[in-house]
Amino acid sequence: MRMFDTVAAKVEKGPYVPRDASRNPWETRTREFFDSKLGVRVTSVVHNISLPEVRIAIMGDGGLLRFESSLPKFVHGNNLATVIDVAMPLKTLHACIADYVDGEIPALDEADFSRVDYCHNFFVGNALPDYIATLGSVRFLKHHRITDGHGAVEWWNDGRGRMVRVYDKHKEILDVDKKDIPAARGALRFEIQLRKKSQFLQRRLSKKSLTLHDVLQPAVAYACLVETINKMGFDMKFAPRDAARDILDVNFSNRKATRLLGILRRFESESMDHLRTKTARSTYYADKRDLHVLGLWPPSASTTELPGLSMPTFEDLMSQPHAEELANAMQT
Repeated sequence: MRMFDTVAAKVEKGPYVPRDASRNPWETRTREFFDSKLGVRVTSVVHNISLPEVRIAIMGDGGLLRFESSLPKFVHGNNLATVIDVAMPLKTLHACIADYVDGEIPALDEADFSRVDYCHNFFVGNALPDYIATLGSVRFLKHHRITDGHGAVEWWNDGRGRMVRVYDKHKEILDVDKKDIPAARGALRFEIQLRKKSQFLQRRLSKKSLTLHDVLQPAVAYACLVETINKMGFDMKFAPRDAARDILDVNFSNRKATRLLGILRRFESESMDHLRTKTARSTYYADKRDLHVLGLWPPSASTTELPGLSMPTFEDLMSQPHAEELANAMQT
Protein backbone atom coordinates (compact mmCIF):
# COMPACT_ATOMS: atom_id res chain seq x y z
CA MET A 1 0.00 0.00 0.00
CA ARG A 2 2.00 2.89 -1.26
CA MET A 3 1.81 5.93 -3.49
CA PHE A 4 5.28 7.13 -4.51
CA ASP A 5 7.97 5.31 -6.42
CA THR A 6 10.36 6.83 -8.98
CA VAL A 7 11.02 10.57 -8.98
CA ALA A 8 13.22 12.58 -11.34
CA ALA A 9 14.11 16.25 -11.14
CA LYS A 10 16.76 18.86 -11.91
CA VAL A 11 18.50 21.72 -10.13
CA GLU A 12 20.44 24.58 -11.71
CA LYS A 13 22.58 26.01 -8.92
CA GLY A 14 25.90 24.97 -10.45
CA PRO A 15 28.65 24.76 -11.30
CA TYR A 16 28.65 21.06 -10.49
CA VAL A 17 31.55 18.66 -10.88
CA PRO A 18 31.94 14.95 -10.11
CA ARG A 19 33.39 14.43 -6.65
CA ASP A 20 36.44 12.19 -6.61
CA ALA A 21 35.85 11.04 -10.19
CA SER A 22 38.86 8.75 -10.07
CA ARG A 23 37.25 6.74 -7.24
CA ASN A 24 33.64 6.75 -8.44
CA PRO A 25 32.39 5.10 -11.68
CA TRP A 26 31.56 8.31 -13.58
CA GLU A 27 31.12 8.11 -17.34
CA THR A 28 32.02 11.20 -19.38
CA ARG A 29 30.88 11.80 -22.93
CA THR A 30 30.87 14.70 -25.35
CA ARG A 31 27.72 15.71 -27.21
CA GLU A 32 27.54 18.01 -30.22
CA PHE A 33 24.33 19.72 -31.26
CA PHE A 34 23.08 22.77 -33.14
CA ASP A 35 21.89 25.59 -30.86
CA SER A 36 19.05 27.24 -32.78
CA LYS A 37 19.16 30.32 -30.53
CA LEU A 38 22.88 30.94 -31.04
CA GLY A 39 22.87 29.66 -34.62
CA VAL A 40 26.04 27.63 -34.12
CA ARG A 41 27.09 24.10 -33.27
CA VAL A 42 27.81 23.61 -29.58
CA THR A 43 29.90 20.98 -27.83
CA SER A 44 28.69 19.90 -24.41
CA VAL A 45 30.29 17.58 -21.85
CA VAL A 46 27.97 15.28 -19.88
CA HIS A 47 28.97 13.31 -16.77
CA ASN A 48 26.80 10.33 -15.78
CA ILE A 49 26.88 7.92 -12.87
CA SER A 50 24.41 5.06 -12.44
CA LEU A 51 24.16 3.61 -8.94
CA PRO A 52 21.68 1.07 -7.55
CA GLU A 53 20.02 3.82 -5.51
CA VAL A 54 20.19 6.81 -7.89
CA ARG A 55 21.17 7.94 -11.37
CA ILE A 56 22.93 11.32 -11.61
CA ALA A 57 23.87 13.46 -14.61
CA ILE A 58 25.85 16.72 -14.72
CA MET A 59 25.06 18.66 -17.91
CA GLY A 60 25.05 22.12 -19.42
CA ASP A 61 28.77 22.69 -18.85
CA GLY A 62 28.30 21.82 -15.21
CA GLY A 63 25.41 24.16 -14.54
CA LEU A 64 22.65 21.54 -14.53
CA LEU A 65 22.26 18.55 -12.20
CA ARG A 66 19.68 15.84 -12.92
CA PHE A 67 18.81 12.88 -10.72
CA GLU A 68 16.38 9.96 -10.77
CA SER A 69 15.65 7.49 -7.99
CA SER A 70 13.07 4.98 -6.79
CA LEU A 71 12.40 6.31 -3.29
CA PRO A 72 11.17 3.02 -1.76
CA LYS A 73 14.05 1.08 -3.33
CA PHE A 74 16.47 3.72 -2.01
CA VAL A 75 15.05 3.45 1.52
CA HIS A 76 14.02 -0.22 1.77
CA GLY A 77 16.12 -1.97 -0.87
CA ASN A 78 13.04 -2.79 -2.99
CA ASN A 79 10.04 -0.86 -4.27
CA LEU A 80 7.27 -2.91 -2.71
CA ALA A 81 7.44 -1.28 0.73
CA THR A 82 5.52 1.85 1.69
CA VAL A 83 6.71 5.40 0.99
CA ILE A 84 4.09 8.05 1.63
CA ASP A 85 5.96 10.64 3.72
CA VAL A 86 8.87 11.63 1.48
CA ALA A 87 10.63 14.11 3.82
CA MET A 88 13.18 11.67 5.22
CA PRO A 89 13.81 9.78 1.93
CA LEU A 90 14.51 13.07 0.12
CA LYS A 91 16.84 14.21 2.89
CA THR A 92 18.76 10.92 2.76
CA LEU A 93 18.85 11.02 -1.04
CA HIS A 94 20.26 14.56 -0.88
CA ALA A 95 23.12 13.32 1.29
CA CYS A 96 23.78 10.48 -1.15
CA ILE A 97 23.93 12.83 -4.16
CA ALA A 98 26.17 15.27 -2.27
CA ASP A 99 28.59 12.41 -1.64
CA TYR A 100 29.14 12.13 -5.41
CA VAL A 101 28.74 15.75 -6.58
CA ASP A 102 30.56 18.95 -5.65
CA GLY A 103 28.43 22.09 -5.82
CA GLU A 104 25.46 23.81 -4.21
CA ILE A 105 22.57 21.33 -4.02
CA PRO A 106 19.37 22.81 -2.57
CA ALA A 107 16.83 20.73 -0.64
CA LEU A 108 15.48 18.21 -3.14
CA ASP A 109 11.85 19.16 -2.61
CA GLU A 110 12.81 22.48 -4.25
CA ALA A 111 14.10 20.71 -7.39
CA ASP A 112 12.22 21.15 -10.68
CA PHE A 113 9.93 18.19 -11.33
CA SER A 114 10.73 15.99 -14.34
CA ARG A 115 8.95 12.71 -13.53
CA VAL A 116 6.90 11.10 -10.77
CA ASP A 117 5.33 7.64 -10.44
CA TYR A 118 2.15 7.20 -8.38
CA CYS A 119 1.22 3.61 -7.60
CA HIS A 120 -0.75 1.21 -5.43
CA ASN A 121 -0.53 -2.53 -4.85
CA PHE A 122 -3.71 -4.61 -5.01
CA PHE A 123 -3.20 -8.02 -3.44
CA VAL A 124 -5.34 -10.30 -5.62
CA GLY A 125 -3.55 -13.61 -5.00
CA ASN A 126 -3.84 -16.37 -7.59
CA ALA A 127 -6.31 -14.30 -9.61
CA LEU A 128 -3.50 -11.99 -10.80
CA PRO A 129 -3.14 -13.56 -14.30
CA ASP A 130 -6.92 -13.32 -14.75
CA TYR A 131 -6.81 -9.60 -13.94
CA ILE A 132 -4.01 -9.03 -16.47
CA ALA A 133 -5.99 -10.91 -19.15
CA THR A 134 -9.19 -9.00 -18.31
CA LEU A 135 -7.70 -5.51 -18.06
CA GLY A 136 -5.76 -6.12 -21.26
CA SER A 137 -8.92 -5.63 -23.31
CA VAL A 138 -9.54 -2.11 -21.93
CA ARG A 139 -8.60 0.84 -24.14
CA PHE A 140 -7.27 4.01 -22.51
CA LEU A 141 -4.98 6.80 -23.77
CA LYS A 142 -3.80 6.61 -27.39
CA HIS A 143 -1.62 3.49 -27.33
CA HIS A 144 -2.03 0.13 -25.63
CA ARG A 145 -0.23 -3.19 -25.45
CA ILE A 146 -0.05 -6.40 -23.46
CA THR A 147 3.53 -7.47 -22.79
CA ASP A 148 5.11 -10.57 -21.32
CA GLY A 149 7.59 -8.30 -19.54
CA HIS A 150 6.55 -8.64 -15.88
CA GLY A 151 3.08 -9.80 -16.99
CA ALA A 152 1.95 -6.27 -17.83
CA VAL A 153 -0.61 -4.16 -19.63
CA GLU A 154 0.50 -0.65 -20.65
CA TRP A 155 -1.36 2.43 -21.91
CA TRP A 156 0.45 5.61 -23.02
CA ASN A 157 0.22 8.80 -25.03
CA ASP A 158 2.57 9.95 -27.78
CA GLY A 159 5.99 10.72 -26.36
CA ARG A 160 5.22 8.61 -23.30
CA GLY A 161 4.65 11.72 -21.23
CA ARG A 162 1.83 9.90 -19.47
CA MET A 163 1.74 6.14 -19.00
CA VAL A 164 -0.48 3.78 -17.00
CA ARG A 165 0.62 0.21 -16.22
CA VAL A 166 -0.73 -2.82 -14.37
CA TYR A 167 1.64 -5.71 -13.78
CA ASP A 168 2.78 -8.61 -11.62
CA LYS A 169 4.92 -6.94 -8.95
CA HIS A 170 6.50 -10.17 -7.70
CA LYS A 171 7.62 -11.07 -11.22
CA GLU A 172 9.00 -7.58 -11.83
CA ILE A 173 11.11 -7.64 -8.65
CA LEU A 174 12.32 -11.13 -9.50
CA ASP A 175 13.26 -10.13 -13.06
CA VAL A 176 14.80 -6.72 -12.35
CA ASP A 177 16.29 -7.02 -8.85
CA LYS A 178 16.83 -10.79 -8.86
CA LYS A 179 15.10 -10.98 -5.47
CA ASP A 180 12.29 -13.26 -4.33
CA ILE A 181 10.08 -11.16 -2.03
CA PRO A 182 7.34 -13.50 -0.71
CA ALA A 183 5.21 -10.53 0.39
CA ALA A 184 4.99 -9.45 -3.27
CA ARG A 185 3.28 -12.65 -4.43
CA GLY A 186 -0.18 -11.91 -5.74
CA ALA A 187 0.48 -8.14 -5.83
CA LEU A 188 -1.06 -6.44 -8.85
CA ARG A 189 0.69 -3.09 -9.24
CA PHE A 190 -1.32 -0.17 -10.62
CA GLU A 191 1.06 2.61 -11.66
CA ILE A 192 0.76 6.05 -13.24
CA GLN A 193 3.95 7.55 -14.66
CA LEU A 194 3.78 11.29 -15.31
CA ARG A 195 6.50 13.35 -17.00
CA LYS A 196 6.81 17.11 -17.13
CA LYS A 197 6.32 17.18 -20.91
CA SER A 198 2.81 15.75 -20.59
CA GLN A 199 1.69 18.95 -18.75
CA PHE A 200 -0.84 16.76 -16.92
CA LEU A 201 0.10 17.85 -13.40
CA GLN A 202 0.73 21.45 -14.45
CA ARG A 203 -2.85 21.68 -15.69
CA ARG A 204 -4.21 19.85 -12.68
CA LEU A 205 -2.39 22.00 -10.13
CA SER A 206 -2.74 25.22 -12.18
CA LYS A 207 0.99 25.94 -11.99
CA LYS A 208 3.35 26.44 -14.90
CA SER A 209 6.43 25.19 -13.03
CA LEU A 210 6.30 22.42 -10.45
CA THR A 211 8.77 21.28 -7.82
CA LEU A 212 9.02 17.88 -6.16
CA HIS A 213 7.24 19.45 -3.18
CA ASP A 214 4.22 20.10 -5.43
CA VAL A 215 3.98 16.62 -6.96
CA LEU A 216 4.87 14.57 -3.88
CA GLN A 217 1.75 15.53 -1.96
CA PRO A 218 -0.18 12.42 -0.83
CA ALA A 219 -3.53 14.06 -1.62
CA VAL A 220 -2.43 14.76 -5.21
CA ALA A 221 -1.18 11.20 -5.72
CA TYR A 222 -4.31 9.68 -4.18
CA ALA A 223 -6.68 11.77 -6.31
CA CYS A 224 -4.79 10.86 -9.52
CA LEU A 225 -4.86 7.15 -8.65
CA VAL A 226 -8.55 7.01 -7.72
CA GLU A 227 -9.73 9.11 -10.66
CA THR A 228 -7.69 7.12 -13.19
CA ILE A 229 -8.83 3.76 -11.80
CA ASN A 230 -12.46 4.91 -11.92
CA LYS A 231 -12.14 6.44 -15.41
CA MET A 232 -10.69 3.18 -16.73
CA GLY A 233 -13.58 1.29 -15.13
CA PHE A 234 -11.37 -0.82 -12.89
CA ASP A 235 -13.35 0.06 -9.76
CA MET A 236 -16.29 -2.15 -10.81
CA LYS A 237 -16.49 -5.93 -10.61
CA PHE A 238 -15.77 -8.09 -13.67
CA ALA A 239 -18.51 -10.67 -14.14
CA PRO A 240 -17.75 -13.97 -15.93
CA ARG A 241 -18.72 -14.08 -19.59
CA ASP A 242 -20.71 -17.31 -19.07
CA ALA A 243 -23.04 -15.49 -16.69
CA ALA A 244 -23.71 -12.62 -19.08
CA ARG A 245 -26.95 -14.03 -20.52
CA ASP A 246 -28.57 -14.37 -17.10
CA ILE A 247 -27.31 -10.99 -15.89
CA LEU A 248 -28.61 -9.19 -18.98
CA ASP A 249 -31.98 -10.98 -18.92
CA VAL A 250 -32.58 -9.85 -15.34
CA ASN A 251 -31.78 -6.20 -16.08
CA PHE A 252 -33.10 -5.58 -19.62
CA SER A 253 -35.83 -6.50 -22.05
CA ASN A 254 -35.21 -9.60 -24.14
CA ARG A 255 -34.47 -7.48 -27.22
CA LYS A 256 -31.89 -5.27 -25.51
CA ALA A 257 -30.33 -8.17 -23.60
CA THR A 258 -29.86 -10.05 -26.88
CA ARG A 259 -28.27 -7.01 -28.54
CA LEU A 260 -25.86 -6.42 -25.65
CA LEU A 261 -24.97 -10.11 -25.57
CA GLY A 262 -24.05 -9.80 -29.23
CA ILE A 263 -21.67 -6.96 -28.37
CA LEU A 264 -20.00 -9.12 -25.72
CA ARG A 265 -19.52 -11.93 -28.21
CA ARG A 266 -17.87 -9.48 -30.59
CA PHE A 267 -15.35 -8.71 -27.83
CA GLU A 268 -13.96 -12.18 -28.40
CA SER A 269 -12.66 -11.24 -31.85
CA GLU A 270 -12.80 -7.42 -32.01
CA SER A 271 -11.27 -4.64 -29.93
CA MET A 272 -13.24 -1.94 -28.12
CA ASP A 273 -11.79 0.61 -30.52
CA HIS A 274 -13.10 -1.33 -33.52
CA LEU A 275 -16.57 -1.55 -31.97
CA ARG A 276 -16.57 2.20 -31.43
CA THR A 277 -16.03 2.83 -35.15
CA LYS A 278 -18.97 0.57 -36.07
CA THR A 279 -21.55 2.18 -33.79
CA ALA A 280 -23.06 5.64 -33.36
CA ARG A 281 -21.21 7.55 -30.66
CA SER A 282 -24.25 7.96 -28.41
CA THR A 283 -25.17 4.27 -28.74
CA TYR A 284 -21.61 3.13 -28.08
CA TYR A 285 -21.31 5.08 -24.82
CA ALA A 286 -24.81 4.14 -23.67
CA ASP A 287 -24.04 0.44 -24.21
CA LYS A 288 -20.68 0.86 -22.50
CA ARG A 289 -22.35 2.42 -19.46
CA ASP A 290 -24.97 -0.32 -19.22
CA LEU A 291 -22.43 -3.14 -19.50
CA HIS A 292 -19.93 -1.45 -17.19
CA VAL A 293 -22.42 -1.14 -14.31
CA LEU A 294 -23.12 -4.87 -14.57
CA GLY A 295 -19.43 -5.79 -14.60
CA LEU A 296 -19.42 -6.75 -18.28
CA TRP A 297 -17.26 -3.99 -19.78
CA PRO A 298 -15.12 -5.95 -20.12
CA PRO A 299 -16.29 -9.30 -18.74
CA SER A 300 -13.91 -11.36 -16.64
CA ALA A 301 -11.39 -13.45 -18.54
CA SER A 302 -11.90 -16.06 -15.83
CA THR A 303 -14.81 -18.36 -15.18
CA THR A 304 -15.34 -16.58 -11.86
CA GLU A 305 -16.16 -12.99 -10.91
CA LEU A 306 -13.21 -10.68 -10.24
CA PRO A 307 -13.76 -7.92 -7.63
CA GLY A 308 -13.10 -4.35 -8.75
CA LEU A 309 -9.85 -2.60 -7.87
CA SER A 310 -11.09 -0.35 -5.11
CA MET A 311 -8.67 1.98 -3.33
CA PRO A 312 -8.90 2.26 0.47
CA THR A 313 -9.99 5.62 1.86
CA PHE A 314 -7.34 8.33 2.01
CA GLU A 315 -7.44 8.29 5.81
CA ASP A 316 -6.95 4.52 5.93
CA LEU A 317 -4.11 4.64 3.42
CA MET A 318 -2.31 7.31 5.42
CA SER A 319 -2.50 5.38 8.68
CA GLN A 320 0.90 4.21 9.94
CA PRO A 321 -0.07 0.57 10.65
CA HIS A 322 -0.03 -0.17 6.91
CA ALA A 323 3.66 0.64 6.68
CA GLU A 324 4.51 -1.41 9.77
CA GLU A 325 2.39 -4.35 8.62
CA LEU A 326 4.09 -4.53 5.23
CA ALA A 327 7.58 -4.05 6.70
CA ASN A 328 6.97 -6.95 9.08
CA ALA A 329 5.62 -9.13 6.27
CA MET A 330 8.73 -8.52 4.19
CA GLN A 331 11.00 -9.61 7.03
CA THR A 332 9.29 -12.96 7.55
